[in-house]
Amino acid sequence: MSKKKKETTMSFRGKEIDLEINEEKKIEKAENKEKKSKLNIFLLIISLLVVIGYGYYLYQSTDFSNLETIDIIKSVSFVLLALILILMFFKINNKYTTPYIIFFTLILIGYSFFNISYAKEDFVYVSDFINKDYSEVLDWANNYNIEINTLYEYSDTVEINHVIMQEYGVTTLASEINSLTITLSLGPNPDKEIIVPNFIGFTFDEVMKYIKENHLNNVNIEFVISDNTRDTVIEQKGSGSMKRSDLIELTFSHGNEIEPVKVKDLKGLSLFEATSFLKRYGIEFEISYEFSDDIASGYIISQDKIDEIVKEIKIIVSKGKKITVPNLAKMTAVEIAKWASLNNIKISYEEVYNKEYDYGKIISFSALEGEIIEEGAKITITLSKGSLTMPNVNSVSDFKIWANTNNITYEEVYEFSTTIKSGEIIKLNPDSGQKITENDTVIITISKGKSVTIPNFVGLSKNEANNKCKNAGLSCSFTYGSYTESTNRDIVISQSKKSGLTVAEGININITLSSGIIEKVNVPKLTGKTKSEITSTCNSLGVTCNFTYNNTYSNEAKDIAISQDKSGNMAKGSTINFTLSIGSAKSYTVVIDGSLLSLGNPEQTKNTLKSKLEASCPGVNFNFTFKSVNSGIGYLNPSSDVKVGSNTFVQGKTYNVIINSN
Repeated sequence: MSKKKKETTMSFRGKEIDLEINEEKKIEKAENKEKKSKLNIFLLIISLLVVIGYGYYLYQSTDFSNLETIDIIKSVSFVLLALILILMFFKINNKYTTPYIIFFTLILIGYSFFNISYAKEDFVYVSDFINKDYSEVLDWANNYNIEINTLYEYSDTVEINHVIMQEYGVTTLASEINSLTITLSLGPNPDKEIIVPNFIGFTFDEVMKYIKENHLNNVNIEFVISDNTRDTVIEQKGSGSMKRSDLIELTFSHGNEIEPVKVKDLKGLSLFEATSFLKRYGIEFEISYEFSDDIASGYIISQDKIDEIVKEIKIIVSKGKKITVPNLAKMTAVEIAKWASLNNIKISYEEVYNKEYDYGKIISFSALEGEIIEEGAKITITLSKGSLTMPNVNSVSDFKIWANTNNITYEEVYEFSTTIKSGEIIKLNPDSGQKITENDTVIITISKGKSVTIPNFVGLSKNEANNKCKNAGLSCSFTYGSYTESTNRDIVISQSKKSGLTVAEGININITLSSGIIEKVNVPKLTGKTKSEITSTCNSLGVTCNFTYNNTYSNEAKDIAISQDKSGNMAKGSTINFTLSIGSAKSYTVVIDGSLLSLGNPEQTKNTLKSKLEASCPGVNFNFTFKSVNSGIGYLNPSSDVKVGSNTFVQGKTYNVIINSN
């Protein structure tokens, strides 16, 4: 083979090899492109699934009626933008496509995961609890660490322990509040005043409907046989403006006879509804009580007879659930509140200071673990207000205000002090800053000021006593006493506190001064003199005359002195007592005729004679009595001092009036 031909053959072979290599590269490139396309499709599917899943979550968890919608629109917009970018790179499909698609897919997954993880907390809004049970509120609040404050109101429309009002509405984020105040229903107000109509003529069904709609809770219904229309009200006690709890008594008519009827199934009826039905048909009943998990307290559980005509029946009334008190000490406040709500138990709290328990800690419960209680029972939980410490008070009044506010018993002790002013606090026991409880008694020591020994003022002149009083740090007041035998005027004759006693500085001493030496006068015997003569003599002598009248008549004329308690030499200013005569007794003649006597009526005779005699005989005493006889009732008895005809009566004497009676 020639050299030229050989070179040509080699060149052709080289081209074939190049073609084979290029073909292999094309195949490899196609395979790589196919692999990238499959990866991109896989990533696109993941992105779509993420978008669909995130969108479904947003739909399920979003309340589109509140402000959360704005945040959701932002989230959806971001996700859609990321998805559009992924689709754009997917369509371009160059060497940068796969890295960008991976990058945006990871961002999309991360953003969605972040929002789903934190949206529950960031975008949780206060729920609408109106008409919801208290336990639902507690569950929600416990999940978001929100404190529940509870108020109570009566409500005719909201069930007991269900929410009437709430402090924050559904547009408030839970993350923005620490506490939520709700108002729970106590049920219908028993003291609410309503107008109770006159039910006379109302039918039984009309009355029962009114009672139920107006929540009357103290109605007594009875049935009697009468000619009135059957099942209508014939008598009523209680109407007009009344409280729901006031007693209303209604009497219905059975008609001419009691209508026999088969007793219906009373289960689920209130005790009032059941007994009203039984009374309506004259069925006697016996009531017993049992616990029930299914029937509310006060409602019928069962009866011994049903669907038959009976004269008597036994009914069992529910006491509500048989509630066993758990170990409340091991429960949280939320758990206790939820347990109480579920079992219709009323929980009340009282707070006391207690140095043994930290603030807010439970000290005791009014119900012990294992104790059986009924629905509606009340449990009191005593909480500690922590340690009460003695304050640093500046005055006695401030201390008393503090003690009374915190129900602290205290005892006041008084001591003299040379450094603490009178009325100020010397010390407290326990001292300021020390811990105490409501059962402790605080001793407050109050200053009486400086101590002073009372000097003897007797025998000193008024000026001397006044100066000595001031020098001793005392306050003195002066009054004049009586005249004396030998002490001149303005000389101290007595003092209100004994000398030598230790008292507080500034205390008042009342000092009595002599009015002067007694002047003697000679008072003569003045009996037999008139009141005016005696008065003139007493005034001229400087003595005081005191007059009283004798209670019996005498031979002396009126206003003549018949006795005198003292006379002779005595001190000027003395008092002399005189007894004066009321005069001699008068006689009265009274004629009693038959017209003043009432035959057969002793009381009338007494009243007529009494009026006549009292008007005719002033100063004469009459004693009226009755004597039982067979005839002449209402006439004067023969033994009577007062007789028919002319009678003479003397002042000051007593006469018996005896009247015949049966």
